Amino acid sequence: MKVNVETLSPIEKKLSVEVDPEQVTKEFERAYRGLSKTVRLPGFRPGKVPRRILEARFRHQVEQDVIQHLVEHSYQEVVASHDFIPVAVPSITPEKIEPGKAFRYEARVEVKPEVEAKEYKGLEYEPSTWEVTDEMVQAELERLREQLAEFVPIEDRKVGQMGDYAVVSYRGTLDGEEIAGGSGEGITVHVDEGSLLEGKAPMLAGVEVGSTVETDVTFPEDYSVESLRGKTAKFEVTLESLKAREVPALDDEMAKDLGGKAQTLEELRQEIRTSLEKSHEARAKRENREKIRKALVEKNPIEVPNAMVENGIDQSIAQTMEQFRAQGIDPRALNLDIRAIREELREDVTLRVKAALLLEAIVKQEGIEVADEDLEAHYASLAEDLGMDVETIRKHFERNQLEREGLRERLKEDKAIELLLREAKAL
Repeated sequence: MKVNVETLSPIEKKLSVEVDPEQVTKEFERAYRGLSKTVRLPGFRPGKVPRRILEARFRHQVEQDVIQHLVEHSYQEVVASHDFIPVAVPSITPEKIEPGKAFRYEARVEVKPEVEAKEYKGLEYEPSTWEVTDEMVQAELERLREQLAEFVPIEDRKVGQMGDYAVVSYRGTLDGEEIAGGSGEGITVHVDEGSLLEGKAPMLAGVEVGSTVETDVTFPEDYSVESLRGKTAKFEVTLESLKAREVPALDDEMAKDLGGKAQTLEELRQEIRTSLEKSHEARAKRENREKIRKALVEKNPIEVPNAMVENGIDQSIAQTMEQFRAQGIDPRALNLDIRAIREELREDVTLRVKAALLLEAIVKQEGIEVADEDLEAHYASLAEDLGMDVETIRKHFERNQLEREGLRERLKEDKAIELLLREAKAL
């Protein structure tokens, strides 16, 4: 086999391949033997159809089969014996094929570029900073307090007021016909400005328990039920009972009611502060890592194969769809414009692909390695975050060699980013 590899660009190769006549003949013999065993023609016993008849009737089919086999095997051999990594299916242009003659074809393929990072020390970026204030702690306390709120019956009056919560039953009709799914019982709504579609029922202010009122509800133009979009329906709403929403006092009892370790309000404040500090620090760290990636790409412009970007987009969308399913949401019901989503993701994914290639180059250029001690530290951190035993985490990675090697590569990249951040100039 004769091969010529031509570099068309940093991300594309052209392979000119010539397969020896002997190999071509062998492939034709294989194809016709296989065809003879399977083809059924009137007047011939299975396996006894003459070769000349097979050639007359199935020549094109056999030629395509032979070309496919020769290209698959020779292409794999070329890739294995040359120093480049394909990242996409090659585009093949075959010449005419005949038994006993050499077969030639041309393959163009996108390849992983050989990248050298030249300017990566002294990168400039504006670090993200964080501060947890007393106001932030107080806001979180109030949020937790709201979570413990309870609905209690209003006993001293029977007429609804703005701010009350009302238990109602309702029935909706459109043009005199009952709306499918447009009725309910024992539903709690807020007597406040807004639409019944939002769980608001301002029409119940001044209404006595047991009374029924009629109200118009206009459905928005983008409502989930197409037949109701933009339509105005009538709803009969019956006030069954009134409730008030009571929030607990901000005291030691509230801290205990949360069921955590904190037994006093002061302990709870400290827990909240520590948690906020940890989350804000983690967010600032993520932001700084992204900023240094962007600065690296800006200083080291490189070309990346479209296939790597498309694969990155595919992975990002697949992860999002999986998150929807984990939340019990069927992505198909969302009527997502996947084409538009792909375009929205393209710029960010392109940056990530470029950054990954540059960081991989820095790992090699700096001789960055990951020791067993680094793996153990990661296992310990992961176990703490997941609330699991370290030994369980360790055994998982020891049983899954591919995941373990993938972790090593991620940790190398982390070390490269840490190097960039140490050497960077803060603006």
